[in-house]
Amino acid sequence: MFRHPPPRPSSQADNGSLKPPKPPDRPLVPYMRFSRKMWAKVRAENPDSQLWDIGKVIGQMWRDAPESEKAIYQQEYDIERQEYEKALKAYHNSSAYQQYLSAKNRAKVSDKSNTVGGVIAASRGRLDTGGVVIQPVEDEELGDLSSRRIAAVRFDRNHRLIADLFSGSVVTDTRTVLAQNRIEMLRKQSTSLASHQSKLEEELKKLNEVFHAKKRSMEIAAEEFTAKLKKVCEEKPQLDEAKYASMVQEWLEKLAKAYEEYKVKQEALRAKQIVEREQLAEETPILYRLTVGDSSPSPQSKVNEDIQSPKITICEQQQPISAASSSTDSISCISSTVS
Repeated sequence: MFRHPPPRPSSQADNGSLKPPKPPDRPLVPYMRFSRKMWAKVRAENPDSQLWDIGKVIGQMWRDAPESEKAIYQQEYDIERQEYEKALKAYHNSSAYQQYLSAKNRAKVSDKSNTVGGVIAASRGRLDTGGVVIQPVEDEELGDLSSRRIAAVRFDRNHRLIADLFSGSVVTDTRTVLAQNRIEMLRKQSTSLASHQSKLEEELKKLNEVFHAKKRSMEIAAEEFTAKLKKVCEEKPQLDEAKYASMVQEWLEKLAKAYEEYKVKQEALRAKQIVEREQLAEETPILYRLTVGDSSPSPQSKVNEDIQSPKITICEQQQPISAASSSTDSISCISSTVS
């Protein structure tokens, strides 16, 4: 056991002693702002709770908070983030930061020019300078052990360099960076789409109501038509041979009666015409002879001839009804002479 001697000055020690100027402070995210505001209040309400319990309570309060309240913290964060980006850009362009970068580059160049012993000393320089340490065991194959140690140091250094190059702080994904005007435009688009969706939903609701109303009216009309059709089918007249024969006889009687009435009217009309002709012959015989002539019979003799031999013809059309087959119409005419 012995106390480790102080390390020799090397380029690694110089590189570690280089410190960049203080960068601007990052803005707090919305949740951290809410937590910092509510911490004292929750701590006063729960004095016996542990720190992690208070953190859980604040996290639940943040999840239950309305979107309007979260938007306030988000807006404050966006404003401070813009200011932070401007300050960070000015910080990177400052002379102090440029001097730090140039000194760091010089230290890296000098580090590459060091020997194997410098690499080993740099690896030992990461250990604590004071305190009690374990004495290393002397090995006979010192050269082999040194080459392994150098390979391990180089391997570790290369991996740390690759991790630094491809880390999120160095290589920023441009797809995740959104400008403020882009955010505002997306918010406006979201608002317009939401309003358009609400209008479409209202229109669809009205169309559904109109469709259901038309459907109900059509169903009611169909039910009424079905009921009327059923009633008509039930009340339709039942016709058979006997009923058809009775109907034919009834209409024959009506036809004969109508013919008798027609004959009476014709006789009255002829009698009236005869009277008018006789009056014309008595009043103006010359005009009567000129219009009628001497060879034509007198009105009285002509009427007597018509009365003596009138002919009556009654035609009956019979069409028997049969459900199985349709027969041809039979027409019978009855002629009678009235003397």
